[in-house]
Amino acid sequence: MGVFTFVCRNSGDEWTGKSLSGELEASAGSTFELQRKLVHTALSADSSGGVQSSFSFVTPTSGVFQVSPPLPISLSAFVV
Repeated sequence: MGVFTFVCRNSGDEWTGKSLSGELEASAGSTFELQRKLVHTALSADSSGGVQSSFSFVTPTSGVFQVSPPLPISLSAFVV
Protein backbone atom coordinates (compact mmCIF):
# COMPACT_ATOMS: atom_id res chain seq x y z
CA MET A 1 0.00 0.00 0.00
CA GLY A 2 1.14 3.49 -0.77
CA VAL A 3 0.76 6.55 1.43
CA PHE A 4 -2.46 8.52 1.01
CA THR A 5 -2.62 12.11 2.25
CA PHE A 6 -5.94 13.91 2.49
CA VAL A 7 -6.64 17.60 3.06
CA CYS A 8 -9.73 17.87 5.28
CA ARG A 9 -12.01 20.89 5.56
CA ASN A 10 -15.16 21.70 7.46
CA SER A 11 -17.98 23.70 5.92
CA GLY A 12 -20.93 24.03 8.26
CA ASP A 13 -22.10 20.58 9.30
CA GLU A 14 -19.90 18.57 6.92
CA TRP A 15 -16.25 17.53 6.83
CA THR A 16 -14.72 16.74 3.44
CA GLY A 17 -11.41 15.00 2.79
CA LYS A 18 -9.74 15.14 -0.61
CA SER A 19 -6.53 13.36 -1.59
CA LEU A 20 -3.60 15.47 -2.76
CA SER A 21 -3.99 13.94 -6.21
CA GLY A 22 -7.65 14.98 -6.20
CA GLU A 23 -8.76 11.49 -7.22
CA LEU A 24 -10.11 10.29 -3.86
CA GLU A 25 -12.68 12.05 -1.73
CA ALA A 26 -15.15 11.42 1.09
CA SER A 27 -17.35 13.49 3.35
CA ALA A 28 -19.06 12.99 6.71
CA GLY A 29 -20.66 14.81 9.61
CA SER A 30 -17.70 14.39 12.00
CA THR A 31 -13.93 13.99 11.83
CA PHE A 32 -14.24 10.50 13.32
CA GLU A 33 -16.66 9.34 10.63
CA LEU A 34 -14.60 11.07 7.94
CA GLN A 35 -11.49 9.18 9.04
CA ARG A 36 -13.36 5.86 8.84
CA LYS A 37 -14.56 6.72 5.33
CA LEU A 38 -11.12 7.88 4.16
CA VAL A 39 -9.49 4.65 5.38
CA HIS A 40 -12.13 2.70 3.46
CA THR A 41 -11.55 4.91 0.40
CA ALA A 42 -7.77 4.35 0.56
CA LEU A 43 -8.22 0.60 0.97
CA SER A 44 -10.55 0.56 -2.04
CA ALA A 45 -7.79 2.15 -4.10
CA ASP A 46 -4.99 -0.07 -2.76
CA SER A 47 -5.97 -2.99 -0.52
CA SER A 48 -2.61 -4.67 -0.14
CA GLY A 49 -2.56 -5.04 3.64
CA GLY A 50 -3.16 -3.39 6.98
CA VAL A 51 -2.98 0.34 7.57
CA GLN A 52 -2.16 2.92 10.16
CA SER A 53 -3.64 6.40 10.12
CA SER A 54 -3.05 9.83 11.60
CA PHE A 55 -5.21 12.95 11.78
CA SER A 56 -3.86 16.39 12.70
CA PHE A 57 -5.82 19.61 12.96
CA VAL A 58 -4.22 22.60 11.20
CA THR A 59 -6.99 25.02 12.18
CA PRO A 60 -10.30 24.34 13.95
CA THR A 61 -11.92 23.83 10.52
CA SER A 62 -9.14 22.08 8.60
CA GLY A 63 -6.72 19.23 9.01
CA VAL A 64 -4.54 16.62 7.36
CA PHE A 65 -5.26 12.89 7.42
CA GLN A 66 -2.76 10.26 6.32
CA VAL A 67 -3.28 6.56 5.67
CA SER A 68 -0.15 4.44 5.27
CA PRO A 69 1.11 0.88 5.67
CA PRO A 70 1.90 -0.15 9.25
CA LEU A 71 5.46 0.22 10.47
CA PRO A 72 7.33 -3.09 10.63
CA ILE A 73 7.92 -4.40 14.13
CA SER A 74 11.49 -5.39 14.82
CA LEU A 75 11.60 -8.59 16.84
CA SER A 76 15.08 -7.70 18.05
CA ALA A 77 13.50 -5.01 20.23
CA PHE A 78 11.84 -7.78 22.26
CA VAL A 79 14.90 -10.01 22.70
CA VAL A 80 16.23 -9.89 26.28
